[in-house]
Amino acid sequence: MEAQHVLVIVTAPDGAAAICDECVQVCVQAIAARSPEWLEKHRRFVGELGSSGGFQRE
Repeated sequence: MEAQHVLVIVTAPDGAAAICDECVQVCVQAIAARSPEWLEKHRRFVGELGSSGGFQRE
């Protein structure tokens, strides 16, 4: 497996929790696999994940 680098860290407003962009993708894939209707309902949100102002660039 090729080494990958974190591009974005998503943090809670208070900084108490954080998740990387790759982990967000894995979570979305897992939810969509179990519940395809979830992806259809949230497709716009999923498409906008990288455009939110709540990201910190590493």
